[in-house]
Amino acid sequence: MTELRVKARQGGVYLRVVKNTLAKRAIEGTDFECMKDGLVGPLLLAFSQEEPGAAARLVKDFAKEHEKLVPKLVAFGGEMLAASDLDRLASMPTREQAIALLMAVMKAPTEKLVRTLNEVPGKLVRTVAAIRDQKQSA
Repeated sequence: MTELRVKARQGGVYLRVVKNTLAKRAIEGTDFECMKDGLVGPLLLAFSQEEPGAAARLVKDFAKEHEKLVPKLVAFGGEMLAASDLDRLASMPTREQAIALLMAVMKAPTEKLVRTLNEVPGKLVRTVAAIRDQKQSA
């Protein structure tokens, strides 16, 4: 548990072991209310405020090394997901990766326009060079 808590602190993940009745009261009226029926047995709650996939990545990586940690509930955006969807949530890009992907998508059309506009004079130069080479060889 100490190792998991250290990794959680480093990753900006809020990790807490709480009583189920207290957790049920705490999630009433929130996006996590969909988890109410699944709060049974010993549970460890992991939340991330900064990155949505940080808690999922932490649990997934730690569960690979320690078979006693088994994900039971996954909630994202007010929806209850199957425990098998933890991999999908963990593979979400980080904030920096998402911004980089967005910038690449936004930059692509302008790059294509510039390449297309540059092709016209480039083609002219290649045609003139081919005519020059043809006259020099004749």
